[in-house]
Amino acid sequence: MPRRRIVHCESKSLWNYTLSPGWTQEEVQVLKKALQRFGVGRWKKIINSRCLPGKTIGQIYMQTQRLLGQQSLGEFMGLHLDLESVFRDNMSKRGVLRKNNCIINTGDNPTREERMRRIEENRKRYGLDIETIRSIRLPRFASNHQRVYMLEELESDKFTTVEKLEHLMALRKTIEAKLGKLESLPEEEAEAPALILTVKRLASGRWKLLKS
Repeated sequence: MPRRRIVHCESKSLWNYTLSPGWTQEEVQVLKKALQRFGVGRWKKIINSRCLPGKTIGQIYMQTQRLLGQQSLGEFMGLHLDLESVFRDNMSKRGVLRKNNCIINTGDNPTREERMRRIEENRKRYGLDIETIRSIRLPRFASNHQRVYMLEELESDKFTTVEKLEHLMALRKTIEAKLGKLESLPEEEAEAPALILTVKRLASGRWKLLKS
């Protein structure tokens, strides 16, 4: 069976997962991409990628349960999944117990052989193709673990005025740090001063525009 290709975070169907405490819709969108990029159960890779600063493995595990619609994740470990299809199939099941929209496992724990068999079945049914996995891009964060938003994002209506100012300050610090590195380049690199001046002018102009 051919692997699935999907457009990330652009599905127009209703995906009625629930949010764990402390999660925003934006963070869940990042988690979806991280799970599809690294695989379910690759919690340390997700943490080390710094795409979800401040989140613990426990928090990521709980929200992953809600994204998939079931509490037991053993049969998906290591898989890069079409998460919405798993959730949809779980929501269509009848005669099961649920908590927070997640199926509760009431039977005996599967043996290792049974779990490996289910993993392979789920890989064939829900697994993403390698091109889709490699194409996934996660957001970038500053070294202080604060999300750095691009100017185009900050010009949207999804932030309050206070939030915009806070994110603009973070972006300004990041730009200034980059400029500092450029200014430290050897003098013989003649293009450096012109590049620095151009970046400063652009940053100054957009900064004034967004503050107005």
